[in-house]
Amino acid sequence: MELIIYIQDMWQLAINAEVQGIWFWAALYTFIVCVYSLIFQIRTRYWPFTPGKLSEFRVEKFGPTDLVKSDQDYKSKALYKYKVSDVVYEGTRVSPWVFVVSHNARIILEKQKSYIQCLPNDNVKVFYNPDNPQKSYLIIAGKASIYITLLISFLPLISYYFKYYM
Repeated sequence: MELIIYIQDMWQLAINAEVQGIWFWAALYTFIVCVYSLIFQIRTRYWPFTPGKLSEFRVEKFGPTDLVKSDQDYKSKALYKYKVSDVVYEGTRVSPWVFVVSHNARIILEKQKSYIQCLPNDNVKVFYNPDNPQKSYLIIAGKASIYITLLISFLPLISYYFKYYM
């Protein structure tokens, strides 16, 4: 019962644009989104892989062309084929996380290619969902990504607690 009253109080504070209420809801939202992402990251780590042929990997403009070069956004694009149970699929997803970066940070996307695992005969590892093989990625979450997501999920809640209850 006290929890419900607390949540109602935080809702009222947020409606009144009070920092504590906004902070509470932002921290809670961040926690929920990160936990969902964390579950997905862990699930993809157990997806099987199959050899695939990478025919394209590039960094391309995202959104409208901007006149100011540093304001232009970019994302990575891939095209690959792979086979699961004698069915050929075509994939385009590089990773579960879609990174959109500015012109000055596009090196991050170019670095992403180094995380694609190569196999013999110019093949790459394609990780696919065993329940839906047409959903695939070239890169799955590493342990560091999982730890960072875990940290990001708790930091706003911890900072909220220390700000208002310590």
